[in-house]
Amino acid sequence: MTTLILNRFNLARVRYPDWCREDEDLVLITSSDSVSAEKTIRSRQLDGYRQVVTVENYADSSVPEFTALDLHEQYGFDRILAMSEFDILRAARLREAMGLPGQSYERALLFRDKLLMKDRLRGAGVPVAEYVAVDNATDLRRAADQLGYPFVLKPRLGAASIGVSVFHDADELREFVLRNGLGPADAPARLLAEAFASNDLFHIDGIVDDGQVRLCWPSEQDSSCLDITQGMVQISTALEPADPRLGAIQNMTRLALEALEVEEVALFHAEIFSTDSGLVFNEVGCRVGGAKIRDQLEHGFGVDPIEWFARAYLDGREPLTIPSRPLRQTGFALVPTRAGVVQDVRPFERPSSIVVYEPRFAQGDVLTSPGSSAATLASFVSAARTRAQVQADLESAVTALECAIDIADTDLTTAGHA
Repeated sequence: MTTLILNRFNLARVRYPDWCREDEDLVLITSSDSVSAEKTIRSRQLDGYRQVVTVENYADSSVPEFTALDLHEQYGFDRILAMSEFDILRAARLREAMGLPGQSYERALLFRDKLLMKDRLRGAGVPVAEYVAVDNATDLRRAADQLGYPFVLKPRLGAASIGVSVFHDADELREFVLRNGLGPADAPARLLAEAFASNDLFHIDGIVDDGQVRLCWPSEQDSSCLDITQGMVQISTALEPADPRLGAIQNMTRLALEALEVEEVALFHAEIFSTDSGLVFNEVGCRVGGAKIRDQLEHGFGVDPIEWFARAYLDGREPLTIPSRPLRQTGFALVPTRAGVVQDVRPFERPSSIVVYEPRFAQGDVLTSPGSSAATLASFVSAARTRAQVQADLESAVTALECAIDIADTDLTTAGHA
């Protein structure tokens, strides 16, 4: 059995050769960012594969897909493993081109194209916000008239809040068109306009095994992913088992997964808004969630979703045991980057419940304003006995970091060196 793996995860934390059967041959196409620059570590990370191809600008590049077709002529792949949001559709196209089993392009598209997704969900009776497809300026004006202000405009196949805009009035909409347009010439813009939901936001993460939802647990965010691009810290904490909202959120998620025909073995990451008129389903992906959700599930339930899915797919798993409720309450905090130069970074103490601290800066770094929800200065994960403790410790850790780091304004720094 020969498996092609499409990978964007850091290879320091994914060991596909350890998660498969001994007779499995693995060929890896991976992001250059996923591999260590240190020669000895890099060698260990790439050990166990028949061949490894690293690709620059992996998410936006056509090279992984084009290379996979060439490699198939050499190896004759039996299956393709892909878990990143940016690999779902390319993996589905490759399966169909190679005649391989697994998620088809048509079914994968339901989890990526937000218009097709919402059409299917609405048809199945899952509540969704009012929406309008936008391919041109006429569609955009129609959306404004139909939805009213404020409303959201987003790419149908987008991710990480890239390219998402919120319009509060006609002047903002007109400025957007003057500044950005909607796309080249007469090419369809492939956007989606939605009524703005400003209430509580939940992300729901879980596992499907043998067609059954085995793990489905919501966390509540204190801000949206879009807020990170505006410089706001995001804190997300898992609901406690006694939370009265738990059952309704889980039931709506299961209904959505059924409507979208989720695979027999799958990971999922969903979003639901709680509005004044009730729960409204936003979207769902057939993948592990981003941010620090992997760490949150691992510390909260004792299950690494990426390892579990790889073992399930590669036939190298142990029998799955998932607790019916969290072993510990967990949460994470994302601190957005901001424009400036890192002048000083002092040591700081963190609460004992902080099990993960991931800085993404060093003294002397020149930082820019966040352009996506993935543009973080640092992140924290907390695991404690209660949700209240998790929330308090995350807030304390964020405050300690902000007191420990000095970031000078870029313009002031430049003036000082002139």
